[in-house]
Amino acid sequence: MKDTAKSNIKYVITLAGIILMVFLSFQVWYGYETEYKITFIERVESPDGRTAVIFQMRGEPMGIFSGMMDPSNRTKGKVIVERDGEKIKTQDFTVDNRGEALCRENWEVWFYPAGAEIALYDLSLHDVLPEEADGTAAENDGAGMAQKEQNEKILPQNGADNKVHSARERGETIFVYYEESGFAGYSEEEIISGITARYDGQVSFLREENGRYYFQADGFEFSVEDDLYMTDDYEEAYFGYLARGFSHNHNRSMEFEKNVDENGKVFYIPVVGYYGRGAGMSESFSNACCDLVEQLQKTVGFDRIGYFEGEERRYFDLIPYLDNYNRTELYNALYLAIERDSLEIWQSVEGGTGAMGTEEEMLETYKNYDTACFYRKKDGTELRMVSVDRAAGSSYYVLLEEKNGALISVVNRNPHLGSGGEAMWIDFLEDEQTGFSCLSYNGGSLGSLYRTWDGGRTFEEITWPSGNKELPDGTLYNPFVMPYKVWEEDGKLKMLISQGPEGDYYEDGVWVYGLYESEDMGKNWTYAGVTQGEDTRE
Repeated sequence: MKDTAKSNIKYVITLAGIILMVFLSFQVWYGYETEYKITFIERVESPDGRTAVIFQMRGEPMGIFSGMMDPSNRTKGKVIVERDGEKIKTQDFTVDNRGEALCRENWEVWFYPAGAEIALYDLSLHDVLPEEADGTAAENDGAGMAQKEQNEKILPQNGADNKVHSARERGETIFVYYEESGFAGYSEEEIISGITARYDGQVSFLREENGRYYFQADGFEFSVEDDLYMTDDYEEAYFGYLARGFSHNHNRSMEFEKNVDENGKVFYIPVVGYYGRGAGMSESFSNACCDLVEQLQKTVGFDRIGYFEGEERRYFDLIPYLDNYNRTELYNALYLAIERDSLEIWQSVEGGTGAMGTEEEMLETYKNYDTACFYRKKDGTELRMVSVDRAAGSSYYVLLEEKNGALISVVNRNPHLGSGGEAMWIDFLEDEQTGFSCLSYNGGSLGSLYRTWDGGRTFEEITWPSGNKELPDGTLYNPFVMPYKVWEEDGKLKMLISQGPEGDYYEDGVWVYGLYESEDMGKNWTYAGVTQGEDTRE
């Protein structure tokens, strides 16, 4: 019996030892596989070959075992940055990779002259990830990611399907500067080299002004900031150039509205100016929109057109009309839409047009309304341009006379002849009978001029000829779009027309005004050249 008992004890001890050894072996194996095993994943090099970013996976995802031992189930990795063959940065990281092995969809890399940027991504929707993505962020140029996506800090392209972008969330971002002092700005030579490479040699350097660097592209000018990314406004300048060209050729304001979708992707919507419910306005608007689609839609890929300003902005969906394009079909749809929407806004304005009521009622109603601009007469009375209504983002005015702080008369109920905008100024000549008023529109970028010959009781709209300046492609345009000042000199009237807040025309390196002259008290004007004046741009 004693021998049997001893034998059983020995068997139990031996079995326990074997189990312990197996357990310890499993622990060692598991620890190595999940913590210490290093697997090379990818090496990304800069275009000049001086910098390399190496991605390694630390450990191996172990499926159910990993979930039991580590509930977070995150994949561990290590990034190593080398510069000229020397290691300058090593950093561990973790990402949510659905318990799977580290893959190239977990990161993107951008190289700049001063350093490298590494973005890490968590993946959460396995079923929408492509099986394999062709290309890497290393294919980006030496100055950084593609500019369209760089400026907005959205997910850059790496050759993967667009669904990848919706399936991952940006986590940690690692910056590695090549110099210990960090980023202290680029030299002019570095910026010129970087931007020229970014746009494949299709741009040329112009000048440096107040810390910004200006380049010439095909037909337009853009600027670059001296920051790590060499952030530029190429895209905005390009769309502005397209808008100005279209506006000039169609005698109609147009701009591109910048938007960002739910996935962070930037897109632009053309906004076409609509000038009210006058004769032929809906027809000309619809024709202009059809021209816009035919001339620019395939170039910039918009799927809607905007119109009206501010809170009244409306959008017309183009998608149903693009695949089997028919101009007449699109024109009719646009015509019905602008008729409907403009009538809705017009009818929301009391009386439909301008100010209504008796003079006494108007003076009482408008005594506390805001004055946009005024002219002080020699006798101390003031002619005040007062905003009395607002629709489609524009204001509508009456001209009132004030004396000793009280309104005394209604001079003109509709000084701008039914047009809306923002009254910029009103001024008179020495006789105080001949005067001029400027009304801006299109968000303040364009202006119209109104002339009175009877002290403001009657106005007419006045136009001026083009300055006939040439764009880089040789086409003519008129940069002088905002009436600024009218005065009398040497028996003539003279007028300065500015370029507005978006003007970018220079002569001999100077931002200039258009100078105009009139010999019939301002009814007709001739172009007389340019002159330097105050830069009114913000």
